[in-house]
Amino acid sequence: MPAIVLVEKIKEDLVALESQVIQSIMLLSLKEEIGNAKSVFIKPNLTYHKYKEGVTTRREFIECIISALIQINCAIRIYIGEGEGGYNSFSISEAFKNMGFLEIEKKFPNVRIINLSKVPSRQIIIDTCHGSCELELPKLFFDEIDFSISCPVPKVHCMTKVSLSFKNQWGCLPDVMRLRNHYMFDDLISKISDILKFKYAVLDGKYALNINGPIVGNSVETNWFVASNSLGAFDMIVSEMMGFHWRKIRHLKKASKYGYLPKREQIQVFGDIESLKRKLMLKRYLWNYPALAAFHSKKLTNLFYCSRLAKPLHDLMYIFRRRPIDIG
Repeated sequence: MPAIVLVEKIKEDLVALESQVIQSIMLLSLKEEIGNAKSVFIKPNLTYHKYKEGVTTRREFIECIISALIQINCAIRIYIGEGEGGYNSFSISEAFKNMGFLEIEKKFPNVRIINLSKVPSRQIIIDTCHGSCELELPKLFFDEIDFSISCPVPKVHCMTKVSLSFKNQWGCLPDVMRLRNHYMFDDLISKISDILKFKYAVLDGKYALNINGPIVGNSVETNWFVASNSLGAFDMIVSEMMGFHWRKIRHLKKASKYGYLPKREQIQVFGDIESLKRKLMLKRYLWNYPALAAFHSKKLTNLFYCSRLAKPLHDLMYIFRRRPIDIG
């Protein structure tokens, strides 16, 4: 199929939003695949210990997707999951509780909420143009899942410029020290998304995160609904809506090199992008730059996070700034 991206103003009413999801499923010709699937995985962005506008995917948005899937296939098994906070920054089990995701299991018998850091994993070797990388990935995706859906929020990110449908899958890595692989992030993330069968993306664009991210920043109301059958096309179009050219985003350039981005002229866009655009900006703060240097350096990552100096360095930094978990 050609790469299709649907761009609309998000519906406020949840019944209308569920209908919007169903209509996007029809446009993407996803109905038959849902009807034949036994199990699917939905990945919200839950990179914080509680709900925060522009930072985490809304529970009610995920519920609308679940309802739409069950309307098409009442027997479908739906997994919703996320890994523990990187560098042990927070408990995802507590985040599920705080944001009400555990209530979804009670409401929908088909649904299971899972901590991806607590389930069995499988070692995978991923080849990149910079060499091979060994990672642990949850076995669930290989043994049970037919396809996966990425449900990000639109936000700027102080390390990767934007965090959208590809970046969302970094939370699928069960290792809380997954930051040790940040220096390979640009090469890995699109390949990880492909291995974990992420074929579709649906944006909870009620709010976006501006100025800085992925946690610290300013929430702005954008009211976007975007759905696509191509993560590459999705990230290209949503980046454009945010005011960023995809070629200036390192992991999207690498995704293009690996064949995961269609050409812009090959993307069928349904909806008026121009009327919904909201130019966002990334402003990195002083403390972002040491982390950014480590993000692209294996040696600096080991120094800042894995050496004997890691704790003293972090304690020194938090004299001048609050810990992200303590913000808002």
